[in-house]
Amino acid sequence: MKNIDYKFEYLTEKAKTILNVKKGYRDDTLFPEISTLNTDKHNPIDVVTTEIMYCGKYEVCDFLINHYSDFLSISDYRLLTNLVYEIKTTGFPIIDHLKSEQLRRVVNKLTIDCNYCLWLCATPDDIYYHYVKEYIPKADKIQPGYADSCPDFKVKASLSLDKYKNRYVEEIDIPEKNVLLCDMGIEGVLIAFNR
Repeated sequence: MKNIDYKFEYLTEKAKTILNVKKGYRDDTLFPEISTLNTDKHNPIDVVTTEIMYCGKYEVCDFLINHYSDFLSISDYRLLTNLVYEIKTTGFPIIDHLKSEQLRRVVNKLTIDCNYCLWLCATPDDIYYHYVKEYIPKADKIQPGYADSCPDFKVKASLSLDKYKNRYVEEIDIPEKNVLLCDMGIEGVLIAFNR
């Protein structure tokens, strides 16, 4: 498996920490499962396509454009920039089978030797303070009932940091060969590798 180089100097400190120590952290039960999707939640192609087309994470497109421009054809670049524009102007989900297939081809090109993909945070504290204490409560104010749809959220919110870490947070070892697909700082990185 060949490592595809990204522009390390432009990464956030959180992403650099994850890559340097070769470890990341996640709470696999943080968000509600999307029952309408029939994709593999760890397959890199499915994960990236879902994040962009269904969840509207244009930041993934931006990252791919900025960090992997040497690997992208003109049509790949055009597709990614069009998806960013479409998400920002018309919203999501994007129901376009052709764009979905094109995106799958782009992701496959970048993650050819990877069979596993997930979002990881640099520390368990980041998950606890950013998501449990801040993000999910804010989302619940905008969309009442959202917190209740997140598994065990009331329990998690009532736990101390140490109890939360011991009960819900998993440490993931990252192999030397990996492909970074998005860097959102404290919110985590999307990374693919072979497992």
